[in-house]
Order: sequence, then C-alpha cells, then structure tokens
Amino acid sequence: MNQTDFTLLILASGRGTRMGGPKALLPWTHGDRIVAAHAHLAQQLGGQAVVVARASVLRTIRPSLPHVRMIPSSAPGCWGPAGSIMAAARAGALAHSPWTLITPVDAVPVEQPTLQRLLDSRSPRAQAVRPRFEGKGGHPVLVRTQIIMNVYLEQGPTPLRDVLRALVVVDVPMLDPRVIADLNTPEAYRAWTGREPRFEAILSDSVTIDKNGGFD
Repeated sequence: MNQTDFTLLILASGRGTRMGGPKALLPWTHGDRIVAAHAHLAQQLGGQAVVVARASVLRTIRPSLPHVRMIPSSAPGCWGPAGSIMAAARAGALAHSPWTLITPVDAVPVEQPTLQRLLDSRSPRAQAVRPRFEGKGGHPVLVRTQIIMNVYLEQGPTPLRDVLRALVVVDVPMLDPRVIADLNTPEAYRAWTGREPRFEAILSDSVTIDKNGGFD
C-alpha cells in the first residue's frame, strides 16, 4: 500500500446471527454491498480501505473490491470487534496511514460531508475524533494509528471504548443521524432500505488467504 492520509478499517468478522447472514454482504445502494459503500466513501476522500472478515466472506467480496486490502480473522467471538482490530494491527494493514478510521460494517454508511468534517476536525492535540448526534457518540471513530498499534500489539483485544477513555478525544457534533445508526437486525435493515435482507451463497471458510490479501 502507498502512504495515505487515513485508512478506513471495516470490521466485518461477525457471523450476523440476528441478521441471518454476514452483514458485509447486505445489499445497499446502486447495486453495492454495504461493505463496498463504506470502502468507496473512504476512497472518494483519498483514503485506503481495509476489511477484516472471515475467509469465506473475503473470498466472496474480493472480485468487486480489488483495491481493498482483505485481512482474515479467526479471533474468538468473545473478543468482538477488538479481535478484528488486533488482526489488522498484527497484519501491518494500518501502518501506511497516520490516522485510522474504525467502523463496524453494520454501521449505516455516513454522508461524504460528515466524513470530511470528521477528518477536518483533527488537531495536533487530538488523539481521537468521534462524531456525535443528539449527544450520542457514534461511528466511524478516527484514532491515531500509532495508538492503535501500541494498544493492540502490546495489550491484546481491548474494547475500543476502553481505549478511547484513556485518550484526548475531540467530539464533533453532526447533523447526520447515520453516525448513530446500525443494522443489527432485519427490522433495522428494513427501516433504512425498505427491503428484506438477503444473502448470496458464500464460499467455505476453508479458503486460505495469504498475508497480502490474496487467495490460495
């Protein structure tokens, strides 16, 4: 990867039990899956995108996202999103950018001006930048990459909320309700899209992925 201003880390290793399938594969707008909507937003603003997911999901999305780095995760489910962040840190996928944006794949993709405002709110003093809507913190969260590397390489799968408590965080009020919206359930998906969630067949988790995001 070339050096860029920021990397968007998309956390997609959950099995989507409540949704009925891997949420990375949910259809979104203009024929895109939701994972592609997140990635394309970052790329439009000059950033790079990294997806952490199970091997089967990565194998399925790879053809439509050739410029996105894919990191397989086999972290225990009890680690939650922290396991995916640690997988990306250990793979060196974040080291090419001074800042890392972190979003769960089931967060509703924000509007481009929202993401730009978040990026513009960085300062020499800030260690992290977080959007807020009506007093609630949301996603994506922007964190200095060196902090992510230090925590997740030295301390293990620490919940991001615990990491943020120890940092100088700039909270940015937003007018975009998407920053606090998620798609945890079929009901939430229907509310945002007007459609039923559907999932294509995916390939086996036995597929292996090399350290550079290619497939064996």
